[in-house]
Amino acid sequence: MKQLLPFALFSSLTYAYDFIDLQYNANGKLIMPDTDSAFVAGNDESAYLQKIDLNSKQTTLLALPEKPIMYSLGKLANHQGTQAFVLTEQGIFHVGATKTRKLLKADSVFKPDTFSNFKYQTFTLDANGDGLTDFYLPGIEVQTIYIQQKSGEFTSTTLPLSAKTVTQEKEQNLVISHTLPRFPILADINGDGIDDLMFYDQKAVQYFLATNQGPNKKLKTLISIDDKSKQQIEKLRDFNNDGFPDIHIVESLSEGADEDSNLDSESIHRVFFSEQTSNGLVFKGNPDITLTLEETSSIADISDFDGDGLNDLAIISFDIGFMDIISIASAAMENKEVMLDSTISIYKGKTNNQFSKKAASKKSFELAMNMNESNSGTGKGVIFKDFNGDGLTDLLIRTDTNEIKLYFGDEKRALSRRAKRIKCSLPKSSGDIYSHDLNQDNKEEIVLKVKDKKEGFRLEAISIK
Repeated sequence: MKQLLPFALFSSLTYAYDFIDLQYNANGKLIMPDTDSAFVAGNDESAYLQKIDLNSKQTTLLALPEKPIMYSLGKLANHQGTQAFVLTEQGIFHVGATKTRKLLKADSVFKPDTFSNFKYQTFTLDANGDGLTDFYLPGIEVQTIYIQQKSGEFTSTTLPLSAKTVTQEKEQNLVISHTLPRFPILADINGDGIDDLMFYDQKAVQYFLATNQGPNKKLKTLISIDDKSKQQIEKLRDFNNDGFPDIHIVESLSEGADEDSNLDSESIHRVFFSEQTSNGLVFKGNPDITLTLEETSSIADISDFDGDGLNDLAIISFDIGFMDIISIASAAMENKEVMLDSTISIYKGKTNNQFSKKAASKKSFELAMNMNESNSGTGKGVIFKDFNGDGLTDLLIRTDTNEIKLYFGDEKRALSRRAKRIKCSLPKSSGDIYSHDLNQDNKEEIVLKVKDKKEGFRLEAISIK
């Protein structure tokens, strides 16, 4: 990483600026699995996969098998560091700088035309707690896991969990569609020291217990919601940053057939925090947090902005009018970003997971959103992290094509009254703005993947001093 500007000063903010030139097309998402390496795919006449060594600042073009579909990352027996694995119709390959090696033959629902481009898509996990990477491939009737042995060989097992199937008549033809189970979330449910496999949909959280040999085939239910209830499981997500998944349930208060499209209606949001005990993962019978929000608002972050040891609440709200609805629909069809007027409000935490009724801080801005991606702020030019190392949560906002705003955590207001601005060339897509603690100093660097004037790509890292 060459040092371009040792120090820069703008709006009383001092920062260091470094960059790494990427040697090949890199129009995919940047993936940073650890502090030593990063990976990025690219597509034009052919597919590319580059590995970036964040210590030596060198990039390596990895060999790819024919007709690659997607790649994932993990650990391989007798190899050091993070390795890349590529799925094709022929099976799963381990890819290196000069050659590829077929690890196993696998029949997958993924085909070369499943995605428009070769891309990162997670299909790796540790399903038996041995530290080695196993492979998870979804299916219509069962889900298949390939367990890596210490020898580097793989044995397969199947989980009795099927896809959701819907049959519809369209233009006098019967159309069958399948919704595959979400990629499993790992958590130690029974307290045996091995992470189990959790699956969720809108009405249930289910799991398979894991052993040293792999997951058990008996499907168990952790939480279920009656099909007639308006409550739906929104997400399984670590809200309070303790490393364990929490359950977010939303109940619409709308009435009638138009409840999903009524932007003026409200929903009740209930968050159940998990607790890791000696007996495993435990959830309380009653929600830890209960909020009533408008349909155009959602929970953006729960963390400590003011340093009092209590979690504060960040709510993101969108001002959506009729023309915005048309723009959103058009952008979603074309997989493009749409600009929306947005506000982030911070409510200070009180005891027992309660929050002040009045916002301690409000920040309004225009936000570029891709409606086909996750509805969280991450990837949309909004990041909640500690960028200056003071232990408080800060807010990063991308405001336009050449400026980033940073609001630092504040003991009085939760967020600083004024933003510190960083002027620089920003990626066209907000999805190419990342944060990562590159040097393990307990503060995040701002990482940008930009396309320069020479039509090449580079990584830029901005560190707040």
